[in-house]
Amino acid sequence: MTNKERVHAALEGRPVDRFPVTVLYGLYYHMDRFAELTDLPQWRVHEWVSSGPERHVELLRIMQERAPFETIMPVHGGASRSWRERHEFVERDGRPYRHDLATGEWFPIHLDPSGHPFGQTADETRHVVTREDVDRRVQPEDIDAVIADGRNDNVDAIVRAFPDDFIISGGVVGTVFNCTYHVGLTNFLALLVEEPEFIDYLCEKTLAQEISRIRRFARAGGDAVFIDDSLASSDMISPTHYERHSVPYVRAMVDEIHRLGHKAFLAHWGGISDRLDQVASTGADGLLMECSMKGYVNDVATVIERIGDRMTVCANIDPVGILQDGTDEELEAEVRRQVAAGRRGRGFIITIASPITPRTPLRRVQRFLELGRRIGVCE
Repeated sequence: MTNKERVHAALEGRPVDRFPVTVLYGLYYHMDRFAELTDLPQWRVHEWVSSGPERHVELLRIMQERAPFETIMPVHGGASRSWRERHEFVERDGRPYRHDLATGEWFPIHLDPSGHPFGQTADETRHVVTREDVDRRVQPEDIDAVIADGRNDNVDAIVRAFPDDFIISGGVVGTVFNCTYHVGLTNFLALLVEEPEFIDYLCEKTLAQEISRIRRFARAGGDAVFIDDSLASSDMISPTHYERHSVPYVRAMVDEIHRLGHKAFLAHWGGISDRLDQVASTGADGLLMECSMKGYVNDVATVIERIGDRMTVCANIDPVGILQDGTDEELEAEVRRQVAAGRRGRGFIITIASPITPRTPLRRVQRFLELGRRIGVCE
């Protein structure tokens, strides 16, 4: 079977020669370990992310040869064509810069001390107070304009360049976390109780925005769209709030993804044992959950026993304790344990619970891929 055929079969509950082996958030690994995967200076990841389709595919092909994941998640929503044409990435006096050819400005490139090339800081500002504020701030994409400006170019090119691989054309964000972009994380948690009707309205508007992005990603072809339902887990919100402010909106995203002929992956970065039936009710094809941590337990065997006939459950191998810091023996034992559980579900995908950490060397990733392909053989 090709990678594409194998992942489709696993998501549909059809027989496979072996379980697919991948990292569903592979784009972050490609960025975090760019130097190791390409033999280029790490700062050039900024150039790669913003490059045109030919260069983007060229380097992705090299990275796939060294770490051949069976799903490919492009850096979706890349720079516009006009932006690419006016910028260059060069070294000047021994330091890397982004040079704006139109204005002549030079912007130094800094690598984040976390090891991730792009740092992120939470915005706790409440930007919207009234429904009119929401209407002004939260707008669906003009899909035709965005595509015409070239922001789908790289996804289009990757779909053409990797016809036998399973392409996750893009990723969207569930309404719960999406709201935090507009009211701030702490404010959002308070507003769930203090102004639930306002959050309902904000959820409706962010849903429309994400639906437009789903349609843009689907225009590129590919196989799936990823829904990141961060903050919708047991360590953050109650099952009641999850039922009201997440489930119907995720279900609408899944329905649209299916209408467009794609598969839907749903990711939860937190505990879900108290809301498994609600998670399954979204209709998503595949479920990726975080490994057990922070006081909650996400046990693959238990999840498969409860909802494994309704969703294809993905492995949730610990990216730090097992992949990054564990021994080869510990990694093999965990792959075997999770594969044994996976055989009892309708379908299974061997993967890491969350993005591979910047401290994880290539040899460990290659070892994981080798073990998964050997242990996950199906009779």
